Amino acid sequence: MKLLAPIDLIQGHIYSAKKEKVLWTGEFCDRMIIRLWDTKLQYDSPAIKDGRRFPIVEIEKFLLWAKEDVTDKTPKREWRKKP
Repeated sequence: MKLLAPIDLIQGHIYSAKKEKVLWTGEFCDRMIIRLWDTKLQYDSPAIKDGRRFPIVEIEKFLLWAKEDVTDKTPKREWRKKP
């Protein structure tokens, strides 16, 4: 598996963590990029509580966290759940 680079990040895609965590809801703590700028991005995640702002982080910090693009493994309009 190759490491992700800034050019690999795509708005609307979902990424898994290097250290996968499962929330009490049974969903993986994945992140979906909702906005992408030159040096920063904004993401959504099942770990973000309703009514909270979507975090904005440096792309390099996101890449330290991210393992792989799991968009194809994620059901449409849902988050991945632990089987």
